[in-house]
Amino acid sequence: MEHSRTVTTQYGLVRGIVKDGCEEYLGIPFAAPPVGELAFKHPVPPESWEGVRDMVTPPISPVQGKGRSTISADGKDCLYLNIFVPKGIPSNAPVMVWFYGGSYANGGCGRVSENSDELYYDLAKFAVGTNTIVVSFNYRLNLEGFLNLNFLDKNFDKSNGLFDQMAALKFVRNNIHRFGGDADNVTVFGQSAGAACIIALLGMPEAETLFDKAIIQSACVDSFWTEQQSERLTRKYLKFIGVNPNELAALKDINIDCIHNANRDLREIVFREGNSTCAFSPVIDGEVIKGRPADLAKASKKPILIGTCSQEGDAFICNIPTALLPLAAHWFSFKLHPGKNARRRMSDDFTAAFYTNPSREIAREINGPSWVYEYRYMTPDIEKRGAGCFHASDIPVLFGKSTSYANVDDPVSRRVGEKMREIWSAFAYKGEAPWAQFKEDEEVFGIK
Repeated sequence: MEHSRTVTTQYGLVRGIVKDGCEEYLGIPFAAPPVGELAFKHPVPPESWEGVRDMVTPPISPVQGKGRSTISADGKDCLYLNIFVPKGIPSNAPVMVWFYGGSYANGGCGRVSENSDELYYDLAKFAVGTNTIVVSFNYRLNLEGFLNLNFLDKNFDKSNGLFDQMAALKFVRNNIHRFGGDADNVTVFGQSAGAACIIALLGMPEAETLFDKAIIQSACVDSFWTEQQSERLTRKYLKFIGVNPNELAALKDINIDCIHNANRDLREIVFREGNSTCAFSPVIDGEVIKGRPADLAKASKKPILIGTCSQEGDAFICNIPTALLPLAAHWFSFKLHPGKNARRRMSDDFTAAFYTNPSREIAREINGPSWVYEYRYMTPDIEKRGAGCFHASDIPVLFGKSTSYANVDDPVSRRVGEKMREIWSAFAYKGEAPWAQFKEDEEVFGIK
């Protein structure tokens, strides 16, 4: 194993490895472990250390919601980040910070399993392809990250996941220059729930100075709860996990398997109720999130690149049995179009209502410059299955890493991935995309 150079952070010395054309620093703490007295609290800085810490092993990810998650290495002590520095990168390079999606329930920057050092998001190829310094980090999910417990006990802080994100961005602002990055040129980019979190941060005064530009991919723009809605779900969750609302301190000692089961139960009941909002969505509480995030984000002057996949809804509607399509139409307040194209039309309605229209509303009305794209490319295996450009089908292509649902090893997929990385890089370097701003003539750049 070839070690990287040693870098001095504000908390101590770190040394990584050289791999895949990058210096990789894996598992740097950006906050103290959120356990014990710090559980369910906003993050606080980590303790400093003496000597050199070898950052060569990926961290674990936050406690998962399970369900579709393929991450088995998860846990409560999760507030760590990874830094990817391409070899030969120019000094004072742009910095890109990745916000993963996963319905506020799954995802992370850690290893896939305890028996492997394979990263769930290996961003080395992306860093090399964009010629930027790339940071991935964990933020708490589910019970610990977003469940509203504060109305029952003020010792349980609000929106811990959002504050984890801000803590990671503060670490980047304060330390990335030591790795060769430009602390004054930070682009956040994220997908799905991660992108929705970026929208929330765009409208939060606490986050104003923490980043400079944003790339927003397939954001679930309006997946946020009101306080009243969140309080009802919190009480249901506590019944699932077997904790009295007056004895919330017991949650600090609940084992992970019990959390997994309660997470699953809450997601299932939200789905059965026909609610399109993610079960663990952040709460519009009037304090941390003061109003509809999409509306608050429009006051931002930061440049944004925002886009969607052309058939986002296929990831959700295709799994609904044909006999239940009328019920699904009722759930989503869609008009059912009978016939052989009923599923296609419902998926298109879903895509427009929950992804395309709200994203373009932000692009149209935000104070800063905006560019819009639509991802229209299907990898050969996706096209063979008859699926469209569904939600998250762009991620394997962007990062150049095949997944269980998309093989990107063919020449065309590689070329599309290179083009995407070229666009993302240009935005990180210059704060603009190579086509007209959306507010000028509503031009949408098609990626295919």
